[in-house]
Amino acid sequence: MIKLSIIIPYYKWLDKLLRLYKILRPQITPEVEMIIIDDGCNETALDTLDCTVIHLPTNSGGASVPRNVGLDTAQGDYIAFIDSDDTVSTFYISIILKTIEKGYDYFYISWADSKNYVLIKDEPPSWNCCVWNCVYKRDLIGDNRFDPPLKMA
Repeated sequence: MIKLSIIIPYYKWLDKLLRLYKILRPQITPEVEMIIIDDGCNETALDTLDCTVIHLPTNSGGASVPRNVGLDTAQGDYIAFIDSDDTVSTFYISIILKTIEKGYDYFYISWADSKNYVLIKDEPPSWNCCVWNCVYKRDLIGDNRFDPPLKMA
């Protein structure tokens, strides 16, 4: 039984994606799947990775279509999104799996970049409308999908 599906849209960031993969791969357990959706790059190097890789025939122009393909493919009870140029901690998955056990419909993930550390206690800052700082119960998402014309949020 898959508890967590991690969906990663990919577009021309191979070095960064490989860095992310090297952090995530040792954390993957039988109850976690990683899905990479190549958005029209035909990056054959992705085919050597130990995860599900889907190659879209043409570039969709944003992350919505690859995320939707990931949602249609995902088998997990919970969904997490990571951008291919992002990185995560070496305990990212274990924290998510522990939090999943509490039965939340969704929960936020605090994050940091080179300039900011954002500790989320209840709700993320209003200026942060990203999907990658939250883990969602698949039942909560249902048949909802990202709107392809939107480039953000």
